[in-house]
Amino acid sequence: MDDSIGVKDILRNKILSSGRITFAEFMETVLYHDPYGYYSSERTRIGRRGDYYTSSSVHPVFGELLCNQIREMWPIAGGREFTIVEMGAGDGSLSCDILRCVKRGYPDLFRSLRYVIIEESRRMRKTQRQNLTGEGLLNDGVQWAGYSDPLFDRGITGCFFSNELVDAFPVHVVEKRGGELQEVFVDYQDNAFTEVLDSPSTPEISRYFDRLGIVLEEGQRGEVNLRAIEWIRWVAKALKKGFVITIDYGYPAEELYDPNKRAGTLLCYHRHRVVEDPFINIGEQDMTTHVDFTTLTMTGEETGLLTAGFTDQMHFLFGLGIIERIGAIGSEVIETGEPGPEREAEALKEKLRIKTLIMPERMGNIFKVLIQYKGLSEKPELSGLKKIF
Repeated sequence: MDDSIGVKDILRNKILSSGRITFAEFMETVLYHDPYGYYSSERTRIGRRGDYYTSSSVHPVFGELLCNQIREMWPIAGGREFTIVEMGAGDGSLSCDILRCVKRGYPDLFRSLRYVIIEESRRMRKTQRQNLTGEGLLNDGVQWAGYSDPLFDRGITGCFFSNELVDAFPVHVVEKRGGELQEVFVDYQDNAFTEVLDSPSTPEISRYFDRLGIVLEEGQRGEVNLRAIEWIRWVAKALKKGFVITIDYGYPAEELYDPNKRAGTLLCYHRHRVVEDPFINIGEQDMTTHVDFTTLTMTGEETGLLTAGFTDQMHFLFGLGIIERIGAIGSEVIETGEPGPEREAEALKEKLRIKTLIMPERMGNIFKVLIQYKGLSEKPELSGLKKIF
């Protein structure tokens, strides 16, 4: 029995025995069931042979520049004990890029650094450990933890960060029908998964929109990410002093729930193709929604996280020197003494890969960066939030 059949059987049997489930529960099972869920299976997910690319899989410079931003935060947070907490580390490539940068460029920080990875998938923890070991970066300062680990009860001084984590949290799907907010439930009928609309499963769904002052139009769909609220509240509690960096694709709420987005933002990705139907390729395709950054900001401010700034990935990386990094690649070709056509072609290819991170129509405008802080005497000035143009 392959993974996709396994997770479909689990869902079908659950619905047939206990009745329909919320879309959030469906998405939770499809993505996170151990061992059959998409993120827990042996399937290659990231890169050319997978279903999608992440910024860190495009080029290591993304991790290097993120490292430089975190390094800038170290003295602001006190310059002594400092912990980096990466939440949802994927295959560990971003962890490797950051730690390699710290080790090479900031040895003082590397010696005192504690790097904690929060990863729920046992398979991915194994992959992360293997990759860090292969890079010679696994030392006593690197550890894995869960959200309930006692080390967070004491409070962390440092930086919590995530890259494309919140978009994969299970969401409730709603639709305005007959003037009332209805929730999408998943049923199993005639040998197929089907949608059923009914009253919301929790009053928190209506409160979510009330809090934002947003009213969906008749026939409009949207997603409600209650897990994101729980997550940012947890981060706010676990952080004693320092920063939170959230990198993901999304919008402020007013734009996210704009009437022009009548179908919502739920999409699946299978072999680098967009799939709108979540009921096919079950267990074999990624499933994501755009992040509501307004709710992350509001919830953070309610729980002690102040907002340092909100920008897109293009401006974030511009502020951290990505243009200088692109220019340096040409100089490196000359310095190696191998400026032949093959080396020049390789350098051009590398430059184009880096530009993907900042091109407005690619990752530059789609991905947003929210930086929050806590326990500081004044609002910090950070390079990634500089006004470039």
